[in-house]
Amino acid sequence: MKKSWAGAALVACAVTMVQPAVATAAEPEPALVHASTQNDCKLNIRAGADVGSALLHTLSCTNYTTCVHAPERDLPCGQVVTGGTYTCVGADGKQLTDNRWAEVLWRSPEKSFVAAGCAAFRS
Repeated sequence: MKKSWAGAALVACAVTMVQPAVATAAEPEPALVHASTQNDCKLNIRAGADVGSALLHTLSCTNYTTCVHAPERDLPCGQVVTGGTYTCVGADGKQLTDNRWAEVLWRSPEKSFVAAGCAAFRS
């Protein structure tokens, strides 16, 4: 009997000595998106990735929404969607024609989009 108690105690010690998993680097937080001064502080949030989609809201330079996806390399709002073509003034101050749309959390769980080339981003 003494051997079985000693074995059980050894197993119990081994179980309590298990180390926790090593922590990994945290995923980057999704960026905040807002209008830019180059576009008169107006950025439309649309129900689809097209200028013909329903207008849900117009962001200003001081109100924000959150990108759905975390930043990746040179994409501050993560993966973009190819959609309808739009024009605006880009970050460099030049006229821009583009078709990249960023998904945002405006009316989650339904999808909402902003014109990625017209937007300003804050981490």
